[in-house]
Formats: sequence, C-alpha cells, structure tokens
Amino acid sequence: MKLRTELAPAPLTTRIDCPDSTLLLGSCFTEHIGQWLRDYGLRTTCNPWGILFNPASIAQNLTNCLADAPREPEICHQGGRCLSYDHHGSIWADDEAALRDLLADIDRRARAAYLAADHILVTFGTAWVFERGGRIVANCHKSPASEFTRRRLTVDEIVEQWSPFAADKHLIFTVSPIRHLADGLHGNQLSKATLLLAIDRLRDLFPTHVEYLPAYELLIDDLRDYRFYADDLVHPAPLAIEAVKELFLVDAASPQLRRYMDEMSPLVRTLAHRPSDPEAPEYIALREKTLAEIERIKARTLSPPLPR
Repeated sequence: MKLRTELAPAPLTTRIDCPDSTLLLGSCFTEHIGQWLRDYGLRTTCNPWGILFNPASIAQNLTNCLADAPREPEICHQGGRCLSYDHHGSIWADDEAALRDLLADIDRRARAAYLAADHILVTFGTAWVFERGGRIVANCHKSPASEFTRRRLTVDEIVEQWSPFAADKHLIFTVSPIRHLADGLHGNQLSKATLLLAIDRLRDLFPTHVEYLPAYELLIDDLRDYRFYADDLVHPAPLAIEAVKELFLVDAASPQLRRYMDEMSPLVRTLAHRPSDPEAPEYIALREKTLAEIERIKARTLSPPLPR
C-alpha cells in the first residue's frame, strides 16, 4: 500500500563539493542549511544582510555590493536605533554614521563572498513586497503602515532582477515552504506560484547556471502532515528540517561531500552535546580529542585547507 506521494527529484547537474565556497541568501529557511553547513566546517557565507524574504530585496543588495557607486541607504529610527529599510532588523547602529560604516563593511564582505562563491543558494519566501516612496523595502521596521504600499512582484520583474546573476554564477534556487498567512491562503498560493514560475523561467534562460532544489514540494506535497510542522502549524518542525537536509545531501552534494559529512557527523554531534559540567577534565579531554580529529579530517578532505 502506498501511503505517500513521494518526491523523486533529479540530482542537480552541478553539485556542491568539499572545497567549494557557497553563498546562501534569503528567508529563514536558508539559515537552517547555512548553519548546518557551517557546523561541518564548509566554506559558507549566510545572509550578510540578514534574513530577506522577497527576491527584489535580495537582488538589490547583491547589486549594491557589486556596484562601484552603491546607492545611499534609506535610514529609519526606531526605539533609539538606526536601521536600514534594505536590511533585516538585526542590523542596526546607534547613529546614522555608524550604520553607514556598518553597511559598507557588510557590503565589502558580501562582495568578496559573491566573487569567491562557486554556488549561490537562494531561498525566496514571498513575492509580496512593500514600497515606500516607490522603493521596495526589505523590512518595514514597524514604521506606520500609511507610509507603505503593498503589491506582488511579477514573474518578469523577478527574472529581470536575477538574470545578471544567473548569467554569472551557479544558482541553486529554493522556495520556502513556510506559508505567509498574513497574505491569506490564496494570496500565499499566488505568491509561491509567482516565485516558482520565475525560477522556471530563469532555468529556461540559463540552463547551465540555474538549478532548483524542491524543498517546497518536499514539505507541501510529500510531508503533508502536521507532525512535520511546528506548533504554529506554519514553520517546519525539526523532523522536516532533517528531511530537507537529506534532500540536500542526495540532490545537491557531491559523493565526496556526502562521505565527508557522514564521517564528520558523530564528531559534530559530540561537539553539540551540552555536558552537565563543561569544566570536567573528562569532557575537556573529549572535546580536545574531537577537535583534533575534526582538523585531521578537514586537512585530509578539504583542499585547499580551510583558513582558521
């Protein structure tokens, strides 16, 4: 008896290998994969501008960090903090000058990560955007709703925004399976459909550079059971996140990378364990032994070695 509509995706044409550098951008879904890869010591840069949900804001930040003359940030003041409408609320400073310096430093590091990246993994969350004075914002930062207008990006807009990067880099797109209930269930479906159609168009235009990892379909069509969701019934539960990681390993990771992660897995779990007494000599000895083994595996497998 068949009890699931199981996903059977095709492996990516170009897979991520051990020494590769990967830039991860987009929604909070990206954070799970980015942290996981970092835990295994892989070369990753994740969300330098913070979590961003719509394709336009991610593309604008990429464009900005690569530009010879970046556009001036639009700054707002909330709760004694200076924030940028182009960035997540976790990026802030005490005054405008400090914020500009911080954003310039972030852009410098993001530019370096982009130029060094062998792969860029992008997760789109929503096609709905807010505009302030005709300019799309990444975050409203609790500013008055009257300052913004809301609309849905078109497929053509997303394709135009992302074509320069698709022509330049190997892009792996995903769509976040997290439902944006504030848009309404129908509005959420329209949004996700727009994102999927835009990615499909980019795949047609840049078949050797653009690929799609079906994490959205895995949760929405295969794991369609509330036990795979958190208490809010929207975000994926830990079990679902593990299923997405497995999808990533099967579809996006090279055989060498899978072997490396299999070998590293028990060591990573050991380091993640929280002992009752972190100062105990036995635990300190175990931790030092584990770290030494991790460095040995990295030196043997990751070429060139990762910088410390």
